[in-house]
Amino acid sequence: MARYRATYRAGRDALLRGLDAHLPPGCVWQEPAGGYFVWVQLPEGVDTRALLPRAEAAGVAFLPGARFHSDGRGANALRLSFCLYPEAELAEGARRLGVALRELAESG
Repeated sequence: MARYRATYRAGRDALLRGLDAHLPPGCVWQEPAGGYFVWVQLPEGVDTRALLPRAEAAGVAFLPGARFHSDGRGANALRLSFCLYPEAELAEGARRLGVALRELAESG
């Protein structure tokens, strides 16, 4: 069990470092104490359903936050998994997500 915790912790930390380095100001997240996911809040007005096709084209997948709400909230949130991928892929995924987010913002 300790081996799994260490592996997941390393993946979580790699993803968090990547988010710190590549997501624009206004994006917030918390370091999860457990589990397999990081919940990210993007700036107001960013619709993660519009971001998803750009991210997928760049090789990054996430679950849009609206899927976790029945009342319309969560449009600017997303859930990222860190448990299935090597640290280098998580860091690269964060970079690609940042690029997709900037491209979406530039497209208006």
